[in-house]
Amino acid sequence: MADFFLQQEKARGRTRLFVFLFALAVAAVIGLTYLLTGFVTLWGSKVWAPSLTLSLGIAGGIIGLGSGFKMLQLSAGGKAVARELGGREVDPATSDPDERKLLNVVEEMSIASGIPVPQVWIMDQEDGINAFAAGTSPSSAVVGITRGCMKELTRDELQGVVAHEFSHILNGDMRLNLRLIGVVHGILVISILGGLACRVAANMRGDSKNSPQIPIFIIGGSLYVIGYTGVLLGRMIKSAISRQREFLADASAVQFTRNPQGIAGALMKIGGFSFGSRLKSGHAEEASHMMFGNVLRGAASLFATHPPLEERISAIMPEWDGQFEQVPMSEINAAPRHVERRSAPQAAPAAGLSMLAASPQDLVARVGMLSPADMENAARLREGIPAELLQLLRDAAGAQAVVFGLLIATDESAETQTLAGLVDEQTLHTARAVAEQVAAWHSTHAIALIDLAIPALRRLTPEEYKRFVSVLDELIATDHQLDLFEFMVQRVLRRHLDRWFSGAPPRKIRFRSFKQLLPELETLLTAMCGVGQRTPEEATAALKAGQDILAQHGVHLKLEPRPASLDDVSAALERFDAGTPLLKKQLLMACAAVAGQDNHISSEEAELLRAVADTIGCPMPPLNVA
Repeated sequence: MADFFLQQEKARGRTRLFVFLFALAVAAVIGLTYLLTGFVTLWGSKVWAPSLTLSLGIAGGIIGLGSGFKMLQLSAGGKAVARELGGREVDPATSDPDERKLLNVVEEMSIASGIPVPQVWIMDQEDGINAFAAGTSPSSAVVGITRGCMKELTRDELQGVVAHEFSHILNGDMRLNLRLIGVVHGILVISILGGLACRVAANMRGDSKNSPQIPIFIIGGSLYVIGYTGVLLGRMIKSAISRQREFLADASAVQFTRNPQGIAGALMKIGGFSFGSRLKSGHAEEASHMMFGNVLRGAASLFATHPPLEERISAIMPEWDGQFEQVPMSEINAAPRHVERRSAPQAAPAAGLSMLAASPQDLVARVGMLSPADMENAARLREGIPAELLQLLRDAAGAQAVVFGLLIATDESAETQTLAGLVDEQTLHTARAVAEQVAAWHSTHAIALIDLAIPALRRLTPEEYKRFVSVLDELIATDHQLDLFEFMVQRVLRRHLDRWFSGAPPRKIRFRSFKQLLPELETLLTAMCGVGQRTPEEATAALKAGQDILAQHGVHLKLEPRPASLDDVSAALERFDAGTPLLKKQLLMACAAVAGQDNHISSEEAELLRAVADTIGCPMPPLNVA
């Protein structure tokens, strides 16, 4: 399969294709407006019609306003789509066994892929087997699952469906999907206005010679025809863009889980289930291109957003006999929910762990991609977290205490005193217990805790989030210096949560050449070289390893070991976040070469690699611990 960075480049290409196709659709709609308005104008002097130029302006304005309004509605990200489809957010602290199973699958997939755990929403009114991923970025991603999908699938099948949706998150499909909803809605508005005009005309009295009933009816009918033609073109655009991505996502799910039976079983159950993958929501059609399965009954092949089930299953399992699994409808009743609250975890701390490095190419090839080894590693990491600590992470107050505990574990005396003046006694007690528990943990486990804490932290109110950030920043500033672990925690949390609460979109690409980023490149490589206890000779060798990687891409540097402040590193990463995917790939390869020059990646090096990758939008799976 193509790597993450190539998929990001392809996503940019799909966006350009989409813009071109949409421009053609708008041109077709305006052209029809021109012809039909001209026809009405010539039809008779008694029929009022605007000038042709004004008609064209009105058509373009309606499309622009309709699209803009819809995009504004969707600016909240995936949760806006989930609400429109009738979903409800799953409480991270739920005790419902089916919801708990679903959350466990999503959490493991998130840890394995190195992205924050997305919000999970259930569409309780939907009996069909379906799912979607939506959002403007991994920071705002939502995974939505129908009730039928949660109830009718086994854990392996559910994991296959979730892996399919994670492929869309990692491959940059989500933002384009939201844009498709917005622009197609703009064209649809013309049809809606035309239908409204026809209804108004039908309710008017037509006994007067000067009655505007007939002109309004003609104009309304014309608008309806124009708009519906545009809607058909919009459906063709969605179909053209989404079909091949579904094959790619299916293949990714097999690669992620090493279990073709999982996703193939889910597809076979859709074929044999009385509800199939259909949705009852009135917004099902506009979101059809982002769903796991086809939401519309008997969609014509020209407008189908998904390949036929038979083709998808055969691509996964060539030996399939063509028989769908017949699925009886089960009773689906919500179990009563009870959440056990505990003040602090009591389990013994995990042992410190070392980490062996693969080649830089192997490390970077894992960015944005999941392997069965990553899934197994994520399962081990999650299973190694005590149940009491997991329970804390499912509650907004508990998740804050866990983050504070991670920070005071590195310098408990000074930072605990600071924390005591900022939070209540119960939070302080919990944070101290967490600090004692995680003090000996490798940073890979700590990073997993941060990923798992994000869903609960998203449930804070904006005011509560401001208070949390204030405590976080003051706690980090206690010793008047920023260590790597604190830097990593701050960068990961602020990047994803700031975007969640502000709704800010991902950065636009501004830099396409290392010539525009040479000072930042030098800062990041020397910072990576400065991590750990290297002798001058070892530092020189580590830098050379990074320089050799860059030289393969025509970038020749002559660097000497020197200190780099974390403020400089932060500024450099902000600029690299606006670089192309291929620039980011080469940066990460060079950083990984520096870190792994001695065939060993320390906990500190893992922290900085994770901070670098996450800040520039390249989700890095946790490195396998040994």
